[in-house]
Amino acid sequence: MYPAWVLREMKRICEASDVLFIGDEVMTGWGRTGTIFACEQANVVPDIACYSKGLTGGALPLAVTLCRAEIFDAHYSKDRTRTFFHSSSFTANPVACAAAKANLDLWKDQECHRRIAAVATMQEQAIEAFRADPRFANVRRSGTMTALDLKTRDTRYLAGIGPRLHAFFKDRNLLLRPLGNTIYVMPPYCVTAGDLDEI
Repeated sequence: MYPAWVLREMKRICEASDVLFIGDEVMTGWGRTGTIFACEQANVVPDIACYSKGLTGGALPLAVTLCRAEIFDAHYSKDRTRTFFHSSSFTANPVACAAAKANLDLWKDQECHRRIAAVATMQEQAIEAFRADPRFANVRRSGTMTALDLKTRDTRYLAGIGPRLHAFFKDRNLLLRPLGNTIYVMPPYCVTAGDLDEI
């Protein structure tokens, strides 16, 4: 996790280098960082934006890739060599699109935004005890997402501790998928303080 100014600087570097800036908001979108999209906090607009997962409220798989008009126009053609192949796996399913429409309607309600803020507060309270625990490092939170690193010798992305931690959580009926020694907690927005205590 990094602060919004880093994202702003990446956008500035891309613009200065005439490189397209892609905002991959698959994990960070739909309130996960505290705002609907992480790019909002940096006050940047991506040239290409990728949205998924939370688009339907997590109910059905659906993805969408958005881009600036000139990028779209450059690929709008019947000539297949100009096709911008993107998001073809999870796009345009009518049932998933209906779920997305219902989810987008929910985001218009301020209660939804208040709930996101409440989950972020609960996450901060739940993770606080780990900040002083010597078995963990880099305890962090951004919006409703928390992460912490279990102190181990092997800290690689594919470290063997990852599958062991996954099995540990699964045995306790917790759906958490560590990446190496990093444990992420990204609960659904209906989570309760009791749920987070258990996690």
